Amino acid sequence: MLAPGQKVLAAVSGGPDSMVLLHLLRELAPHFKVRLHVAHLHHCLRGKDADLDLIHVRDYCKKLKIPFISKRIDVRELARRKRLSLETAARMARYEFLSQCARREGATAIAVGHTADDQVETFLMRLLRGAGGRGLGGMQPVRRAGEQMIIRPLLRTWRLEILSLAKTHRVRYRIDRSNRDISFLRNKVRHRLIAYLQKEYSPRIKEILRRSAEILAHEHAFVHDEATGLIQRLATVRGARIVLPLHRLLALPPALRAELLRIATAKLGGGTSPGYSDIDAVLNLCKGHRGAKQHHLPGGVTASREYGTLILSAGAKAKAEDYEFPLEEELELSCPPFILRFRFSTLAKGTIRRLRKKPVKLAEAWCEGGAQCWPLLEHFSLDALNGKRIVVRNRRPGDRYRPLGMRGTKKLKRIMIDEKLPLRLRATMPLIACGDEIIWLPGYRIADRYRVAPSTQRIAQVSVEKAGEMW
Repeated sequence: MLAPGQKVLAAVSGGPDSMVLLHLLRELAPHFKVRLHVAHLHHCLRGKDADLDLIHVRDYCKKLKIPFISKRIDVRELARRKRLSLETAARMARYEFLSQCARREGATAIAVGHTADDQVETFLMRLLRGAGGRGLGGMQPVRRAGEQMIIRPLLRTWRLEILSLAKTHRVRYRIDRSNRDISFLRNKVRHRLIAYLQKEYSPRIKEILRRSAEILAHEHAFVHDEATGLIQRLATVRGARIVLPLHRLLALPPALRAELLRIATAKLGGGTSPGYSDIDAVLNLCKGHRGAKQHHLPGGVTASREYGTLILSAGAKAKAEDYEFPLEEELELSCPPFILRFRFSTLAKGTIRRLRKKPVKLAEAWCEGGAQCWPLLEHFSLDALNGKRIVVRNRRPGDRYRPLGMRGTKKLKRIMIDEKLPLRLRATMPLIACGDEIIWLPGYRIADRYRVAPSTQRIAQVSVEKAGEMW
């Protein structure tokens, strides 16, 4: 937990757990050659009692010449604004404050006073909410949080031991009377549920539950490491996208599959992990269940199924801007998510004897797994242009055309839907056009009017290839 020369920030509320933590850290600091700072957050919830807590911790630090930082945050207002419970808002405010203090003071470790009793309470609270192995594993003695490490030196120490140590070493502390308020879930678990379990089932229930949490934490650590290795072997990372082959993903055991998705989502979403319902929705998407073609995950990550792959993409995509460029001999264009290179040339009659191409499906060409289709190549009649220029543009409202072999015209939007082109590609998909007329949708059929016929005198050849990817 501690390294020589390290600066440690201790979170001290003034209660017995945190005051004993501070006492122990102060005693150990010379031995470990660490520098100690103290941070105290005033939650603005308990009036004069909270003021006295702050004064108690401040005076203790002043007496022992320990650098002290404090701040007031109206947690009730924060909970109202963010629509959170008081407990959740307080925890969020506390860790954000501690992280800010640690960065400002250059501390690489934040010490908090969680005990074995807190671990048991956390286990039961998460069990009541329906957590899996990751949640039931509870708090970890050491956990990375951004630039800092959260350390919990008292996590295997029972509260009775802490009170005994405080008495022996004359460590003065304050009692938070709100800890008796059973309107808070943690207090109800602490004073009612655990007491009932001790009385009716086993006097050793706390040690049994603490050990269960530790076992589950070890088991989850194993699953996490296995899933991390699987991501490296299975996933293709392309900027802010992670691409996973569906057949490999669905063949994994459920625990590995879920953990792999959590890790991948957290990687793209700034550390925010999806819950059970989100994982379930993504797996339904993978299995092709009817409904939405994509699912939005925490952290601004979108999951979509495309051509035998699951694609996790980070960040909300901005609305596509209209574009239009003349098609010249060579044109390089950014059409998110690709950078495309277009090549244009003219051929005289008789240069090509027969046009025979392997049929390609639109989604097959543009989605993951369609590399064998590239570059896309097409020939069309220049005679039908009547002197108008050829352009590369994206779709416009109301675009429609008559693809080769079709009797009537069809909306471009309908073609893209019927061909199962992913929604994320439709707005930026490039078209070869002549004014309002579509000549060719790359990866699909040319317009019937521009087909190469025996009477065609001048023939255009257009190829499209991927020059890179943007995200």
